[in-house]
Amino acid sequence: MLKKNKMFQVLMASAVVTSVLAGGTAEAASTAKSSSAGQAAKMASPKLKAAKVELSVNGASVSVNAVQLNQAYLVAVSDVVKAFGASASAAKGIVTIKNATGSRVVQLQAGAKSYKVNGEAAAFTNAPLLQDGKTYVELQSLVEALGGEWIAGSGQTQQVLTVQKPEGSYSSVRWNAQGQIIASRDDAESAQIVKLDPASYGSTVISTDEYAAELAVSPNGQWGAYTDNAGQLYLMNLASGLSQKLGSDTSVKTDLTWSADNSRIYFIQGDKQEKISYVNVGDGKVTEVLADKVENKSDVSLSADGKRLVYIVNVTGVASSDKDSTEESLSIDYSGAGQQLYSLDLTNKEAKPVQLTTGKDNKLYPVALDGGKAAYLSADPDSVTAKDVIKVIGPDSSVQDLASIIDVTVIAAGPSGTLVAAGVAADGSTKVLKIDSGGQAELYSTSGTVSELAVSADGSRIALIEDGRIVVITGGKTIQLTK
Repeated sequence: MLKKNKMFQVLMASAVVTSVLAGGTAEAASTAKSSSAGQAAKMASPKLKAAKVELSVNGASVSVNAVQLNQAYLVAVSDVVKAFGASASAAKGIVTIKNATGSRVVQLQAGAKSYKVNGEAAAFTNAPLLQDGKTYVELQSLVEALGGEWIAGSGQTQQVLTVQKPEGSYSSVRWNAQGQIIASRDDAESAQIVKLDPASYGSTVISTDEYAAELAVSPNGQWGAYTDNAGQLYLMNLASGLSQKLGSDTSVKTDLTWSADNSRIYFIQGDKQEKISYVNVGDGKVTEVLADKVENKSDVSLSADGKRLVYIVNVTGVASSDKDSTEESLSIDYSGAGQQLYSLDLTNKEAKPVQLTTGKDNKLYPVALDGGKAAYLSADPDSVTAKDVIKVIGPDSSVQDLASIIDVTVIAAGPSGTLVAAGVAADGSTKVLKIDSGGQAELYSTSGTVSELAVSADGSRIALIEDGRIVVITGGKTIQLTK
């Protein structure tokens, strides 16, 4: 009996060595016609039931061969290798698998629970096995050994990634021209501007410039604009992460916003935020648009047609005192303090700012819409029961409330006047709504908190920050891009 066992082990090792794993069409070395092989075959375990496992690999569907072992499924190494873009070879009974980058090397053997990852020992729950010329292994163990991540699923439907999701807490999410996400990682030891790919789940740090953390991305997604502490403007190439100076003006600049044709960058200018200007991207020349001496401007927004600006003026209290200006007589009247929305017609050089609002509600995320409209998030600072809503102001000064089914917390503008809003519903969940002329539609629901939204240039994808994680909504599906 001992001799028979040794002979069986030799034959099993030989079968592994002669299997062609990379092509997925390996044939067993059981064609040997010796009587010893026949005796070993009689001692082999009963053949397991063949099956198929449907994998989602980085979001793409792949069908792989499998065998059923009790309630679990072991998958064909050759199929996983192909799906991961990895490579495999066999020698002396050891199967060696390398991931696509060569950073992970996995060594395993049919019939043995122990295996190695980059030389470090690990163990399967169920030993790999050889059947019909293919080696079958536990999916989750192999995926993680190759540097990937098992996401969800069970049995014959499972979801995996070829890489681990990036970790960290993120903010300032934006889209670039390649459909990738630019975001700032907040919990890193130093500043990190990261590019993340929803297709591959890969991530790359493209800049460590602390001033670029909240860069404004051009509509074509190719450039990011930001200023340093001296007021110098910079342009970052979002493909390479390389930055260059734009012009030489070093006045204070805040609230950068691009024109739709990518030729200008508008901003609030001055130590007291008293001006609105723009810089020509081609030559770096700064041109003043508004200098009405009204201080504390912020949140400038430009309509897609480039005809109107909308911005906020933060009105402070009014100080008064007696004729001697004694400290005892000094008083400040805050009755008129608050935020008011203004618009400016850019087609008329003689145009004056027009005040759009007079209420005491807090005004956030102003958006200049085409057709003379403007929108903003209205938050009532004095009410604990009233919902925060989106208000749209028409060219005739009419006001319409939108997204009233949620208590709105953040909004973002998309193409063609589309708005996207996130807020808390009556059941306590956070919902993301798409709002356009056709009404509003729910895109996403979560128990988490959504703090930021960004709509892609074509409006087909939405990126959001949920409790520091990046989530992408596309094609009716959601992808949690980071963990």
